[in-house]
Amino acid sequence: MDSSLFVFLVLSSSILCYIIASAFYNHYFHPLSKHPGPLLCSVSTLPNFYHTIKGDRHLWIWSCHQEYGNIIRFVPNGILLNTPTAYRSIYNSKANVQKPNTYVAASRDSKHTSTMNTIHPATHSRKRRVLNSVFFDKAVRSAEAFIVEHVDRWCEILLDGSSDGWTTPKNFATPSSYLAFDIMGTLSFGKSFDLKEPNDSPFRAMLDIIPGFMAFFHALAQSPVLDIWVWLKPRGLDTVLEYLSPPAVKKIYDFNDTNIKTRIALLQKQKDSGAEAPEKQRDMLYYLFEAKDLETGEPAYSDRELYAEVELLVLAGSDTVAMTLASFIFHVLHNPRVYDKVTEEIRNTFKSMDDIRGGPALASCQYFRACVDETLRMTPVVPSELPREVLAGGCTIDGHHFEKGTKLGTSHWTLMHNEAFFDDAWDFRPERWIVDEGNSSDKVALARSAFFPFSYGPASCVGQKLAMQEILIAIGRVLYRMDLRLAPGSCLGVGNPNLYPAAKGNVVYHARDVYLSQVDGPSVQFKKKDEAE
Repeated sequence: MDSSLFVFLVLSSSILCYIIASAFYNHYFHPLSKHPGPLLCSVSTLPNFYHTIKGDRHLWIWSCHQEYGNIIRFVPNGILLNTPTAYRSIYNSKANVQKPNTYVAASRDSKHTSTMNTIHPATHSRKRRVLNSVFFDKAVRSAEAFIVEHVDRWCEILLDGSSDGWTTPKNFATPSSYLAFDIMGTLSFGKSFDLKEPNDSPFRAMLDIIPGFMAFFHALAQSPVLDIWVWLKPRGLDTVLEYLSPPAVKKIYDFNDTNIKTRIALLQKQKDSGAEAPEKQRDMLYYLFEAKDLETGEPAYSDRELYAEVELLVLAGSDTVAMTLASFIFHVLHNPRVYDKVTEEIRNTFKSMDDIRGGPALASCQYFRACVDETLRMTPVVPSELPREVLAGGCTIDGHHFEKGTKLGTSHWTLMHNEAFFDDAWDFRPERWIVDEGNSSDKVALARSAFFPFSYGPASCVGQKLAMQEILIAIGRVLYRMDLRLAPGSCLGVGNPNLYPAAKGNVVYHARDVYLSQVDGPSVQFKKKDEAE
């Protein structure tokens, strides 16, 4: 026998034996073998990876929980739990867990790390404290003027200058993205990219690139080669990727680097001259640039860390707000009773559109806020779980003990569609958040106990107050100033009923899982409110 053929047969036989032995061990003897889940998931990560590539991983996880219960084994070394107690146990600040390699995979290199992809709990805590100091109440309030300016211009553009009836239909996901990105441009880089303006902007192509960017890293994070990828990154892979990254990834990096570099140069020039930045120029990058380590008093970020942090804020901040705006309009327009009620509340509360700002009046719009909460429940910003890895000593959750190295998490989509906490979970019903004769305080509290729109503990969204401010001001001003309707005959954004069997006739806003929820639609027409028929 040829020696090369012999070597090939020995190697292939060894690999096959290893695969069979691993599968046998994982299914029958692994510490997680007692937990239910799809058979193939007990021996392979491929089902999980397949649904990640398809973009329906959140729906697959939901269906697994429906079949196997509140605890499922979704990969050989991973468990997902579907209870609020599990969520708090996994994500609280004292949990004996840390972020897994999933987060390292998305970093450019070992020095380009943001708060999000920092794994070590102590380092993450230090960075998070700095971010908290950046997003203090005064900074969020100072952002209001920028938000209002953008929203008012956006409203004018939505109306198309129309004075004689309904505008042409618009895919609302698109202008929502334009608005959110322009706001984040102003708040991050000190300038708007004018995506929302009628004239074409070269930056609009970025919005087509971002979903591909997110999908690439989401698939990588769930792939069978994740550990190999992470091991190779500091051993030459990072250098190779500088030249071989997908075009979408390169364009995102180049876009952020150019704008951050320009803004930092201006900030450094002001600092060197001893001049203090005017209040209106104090954007998020200003506060990050000026931030000091709370223990040493030194600059909180290296240049690479600063780039990574701003990159995260721009991507997460713009996409999150845009998706929520589109989801809100989709749900209220598909529920005319809700649309009429929330519009009436806004128009009765405020005497003019200019009054719609942060403050007691906006906070008093109980039904409006309930609609926003219901939107975040129906279409979570992050539909699947935020993965965690158990540390030495293990941890016990919902009575189940998990050993070091076990991957844990709770899917937001699944938990916030759990009928044990949300009656008629597929029904868009803002009243579930309001105590009244038909809805007891206990029922509202039960729903609140399973509601984590901005996550929890150290993982909670640092910019949630800013995001909520953008959402409330933008939607409030749109509903005050104009009437809206779905474009006649359009079903844009409506999910295929076969994908949502539990919806039972309820219209579902379809979302792809690319780590964040990726949405499209609805198709909407606008008309000045004083022209209502």
